[in-house]
Amino acid sequence: MDAPFPSGLPFPTAAYLVLYLVTLWVHIAFMNYVLAGSATLAAGLVVGGRAAKEHPICALLRDWMPFMLSAAITAGIAPLLFLQVLYKEQFYTANLLLFFRWMAILPALILGFYLGYLLKKEPAPGRGRGGRIALGIAVFACFAFVGWSWVENHLLSVQPEECWKEHYVSGAHLYASPELLPRLLLWFVAGFPTMALMVGWQLWDRGRRGKGDPADGARAGSAIGLAGVVVSALWAWRYFYLLSDAAQKIVSGPAGRLYLLLSIAGGAIELVAFAALLRRGRWSPGWLALGSAGLVANFVGTGVMNETIRLVTLDGTVGLPLLFARHAASWKVAGFPVFLFFLALNVGLMAFCVRRVRRLPN
Repeated sequence: MDAPFPSGLPFPTAAYLVLYLVTLWVHIAFMNYVLAGSATLAAGLVVGGRAAKEHPICALLRDWMPFMLSAAITAGIAPLLFLQVLYKEQFYTANLLLFFRWMAILPALILGFYLGYLLKKEPAPGRGRGGRIALGIAVFACFAFVGWSWVENHLLSVQPEECWKEHYVSGAHLYASPELLPRLLLWFVAGFPTMALMVGWQLWDRGRRGKGDPADGARAGSAIGLAGVVVSALWAWRYFYLLSDAAQKIVSGPAGRLYLLLSIAGGAIELVAFAALLRRGRWSPGWLALGSAGLVANFVGTGVMNETIRLVTLDGTVGLPLLFARHAASWKVAGFPVFLFFLALNVGLMAFCVRRVRRLPN
């Protein structure tokens, strides 16, 4: 584990990890939109009242939330499949140990999906503001619960068997870890720059097609993105010192240093892009493209560091040779061409549907 990713890893493991990360990044983009977007909507309803309801960003988020949740769930299927191949025993053990808590993800997603449609619907005349606020908070709570569950599952999955036995004997359906809240907060705060960029592209596109103004929500969206980059960078620096010595060493050493620098550089590029957009007060495709490039760099760096840390942690529990042998056995099943075929088919169908919808009059 001294060589930068993916060199130094057996080919099946490296291939599965690359496919997992590429599909995961797509899922994370939509997931960040949903989580940070629902938080923005809830905060707007609490603080801004009717003014927030009519704000271009809030109106857009309300309109797109059900679709983006559908996209996040759909895009999450591929990385979930690769996750099960890469860490099958760890993933399923954590699922079983969390039991009802893990199964509660499905009703939470269903509830959040339909509440999102209610939030999108215009309220009846004379209805109080309190109901809309409660609805917005409920939508965010559903998605926050799902995020918490996934972080909890991840932390439990990388624990040694002794910890699993203790958890099972205790009969607890919650896994308490000092790393849980800091990791969850890092994922949450880091979602706002992604959401701000995606919203920026949507509002710019509306202006380009004559259905809005390029200045709509530009200052507020840029400020949200700028604050998200700064706070997530500060919290990532703090979170680094909560990691184990082995994890800190792998991130700052030869294996992770390149991706650490890539993540930092991506954040810096995002910072410049958001600052420029805030100063201009208008959505600009050039600055949005630069911010998106920084976001991609940040995604790549952060994602690779996360998986490198997971591999180092599992090396101390199950041992990497056993893990690599399982990956090699899975690679011989030869299902990869089938995956590529259906990936291309579904991406094409989704692109076709989105293109058709965009052509429809408002």
